[in-house]
Amino acid sequence: MKKMKFAKIIFIIFALFPFYLSAETAEEQGLRIAKASYENGRGFTDMVSDQLMILIDPKGNEVTREVSGKTLENLDPNDGDKSLTYFKTPKDVEGTVMLSHTHISDDDDQWLYLPALGRVKRISSSNISGAFMGSEVAFEDFSGTDYRKYEWKFLGEEMENNETFYKLESYPNYENSGYSKRISLIDNLNRTYKVDFYDRKGELLKTLYLEDYVLYKDKIWMANTMKVENIQNKNLAKEENDQATQSQDQSDDHKDKKEEEVKKELTPEEKILELEDKLARAFAEMENQRRRFEKEKEDAFEYGGVSFA
Repeated sequence: MKKMKFAKIIFIIFALFPFYLSAETAEEQGLRIAKASYENGRGFTDMVSDQLMILIDPKGNEVTREVSGKTLENLDPNDGDKSLTYFKTPKDVEGTVMLSHTHISDDDDQWLYLPALGRVKRISSSNISGAFMGSEVAFEDFSGTDYRKYEWKFLGEEMENNETFYKLESYPNYENSGYSKRISLIDNLNRTYKVDFYDRKGELLKTLYLEDYVLYKDKIWMANTMKVENIQNKNLAKEENDQATQSQDQSDDHKDKKEEEVKKELTPEEKILELEDKLARAFAEMENQRRRFEKEKEDAFEYGGVSFA
């Protein structure tokens, strides 16, 4: 009898063993959900939108800025998107431009044009945690939606406003981040609802809310309202997209063409031809410069002869 029970236990263990092997870890599950949430807003190719940025201090004083944004989706799987943010009003920030190029494993490239100084300032990787234009948005938040820049962990499910959300924890992969971790709530449609940001000391710094989602082309979810509450200084920043002026280039032919351009690999023969063309252009430019120098030298001698005659 004991042998029969022992045999049954062994059978159950071996029967369930493959399921144990295939079960997701908390890290794998978190990564899967984060990736699905990221891809939920992909496929727009390029986008233009007008926004209102409203800054509210603890006393309720408001400053409203009109902002225009452009985003170019990078189809290269090894690199990130490019975005351009232009301030139209008020007068003190009019003409300020922010250019950002997100990278996956390297530091992002970011530049800020300041019209008052008439110069372009490159944002150092050590300053990405700084506030963007006096708002509650940091420079690094421009690339914060790319799941590949973080390590993920599934913490379980959480109820909020009578709705169940996936709860994820993420840690930045880059050492200069101003955050020690983030806690995200994602709904069953893989839309991010809320993100808590913790500072380097591990204390809650601010909370991002994404609201008023709109479905474009039956597949792309985008939040038309974003709100950032700073828990420590009590400031609030709201960004409202003007849906009427928001447009996406969803042409399948256009997208297929861009994907082909990204994936196309030059053959050795094409690379040699390209190099020969560059060399020919370089030699032609050198020859033009030599001729200009000879002409200037002759003119100088002629002018000198006349002057001292």
